[in-house]
Amino acid sequence: MTITWQDQSCQKLVVEEQAAGHDSGTWTYQLPDQWFGIVTPIRGVCQIESRDNHGWRRTTLMPGEVCRVAPNNLIRLSRTPPRRLPFEVVYVLLSVEVLQWALETHSTTPVSDVSELQTLRTFDPHVASMAQALLQARKTGTGERYAQSAAHYLAEYLLHPRRDASPPTGGLSPEQLQTVTTFMRANFSSSITLDRLAKEAGLSRYHFLRRFSAATGKTPLQYLTELRIEAACYLLAVDNDPVSQVGRRCGFSNPEHFARVFRKHVGCAPSQYRQQGQRASSP
Repeated sequence: MTITWQDQSCQKLVVEEQAAGHDSGTWTYQLPDQWFGIVTPIRGVCQIESRDNHGWRRTTLMPGEVCRVAPNNLIRLSRTPPRRLPFEVVYVLLSVEVLQWALETHSTTPVSDVSELQTLRTFDPHVASMAQALLQARKTGTGERYAQSAAHYLAEYLLHPRRDASPPTGGLSPEQLQTVTTFMRANFSSSITLDRLAKEAGLSRYHFLRRFSAATGKTPLQYLTELRIEAACYLLAVDNDPVSQVGRRCGFSNPEHFARVFRKHVGCAPSQYRQQGQRASSP
């Protein structure tokens, strides 16, 4: 199936979501010439490909990572072999007009053309969390003014990813958020305290909790738990370790706690999730 993002002439930002079940095929996205695309998983992992003069390039996209697609380019999304488990992505369309305005306004941007922002995969938890926040805002009917402000902020961030600025919501700066979420990903199998995360961000416990929630829409514990569940889903799909061992590797203190939290987030027990993946991958 080919999905073409239609030009929305009166809009600066378009946010959608797409879910792939066990029976879904490959999606191919063709970017219109007036839109810049961002794709990030919010559940599961997916295989992503882009086409250039040398053919198709392929990689795996996980939550916290984003694919940036320049206008007129083609990408393809599919379930990741061998289990080909379900996944869900958010894709954001940002008007090239907004990016071009930001380019012309600032003479110190590290790029000279919008096409230079394209990358098949990059770790950018700030943009990934922002995409989820934008999706939630769209679902709750947030107005056009919010979308316009978000579009301009996103354009500025893409052009200046390392500048020391905080999001307009009063959350963590991009650098702080990346530092904390990188620490979470590297240590999610261990016990992580709120005090340690606050120390990584260089903030007090109180200010860290408030600013992290403002930046991501989740508490640090909720964010960490989702990372652990995503890792557990991946390990259940690709490894044959016992379910209890998968839980320990993902930071859950005991099998009962792992099963309870997994069922809450995924909708089934870890063993059922693994069995479903095995059935889906059977010839």
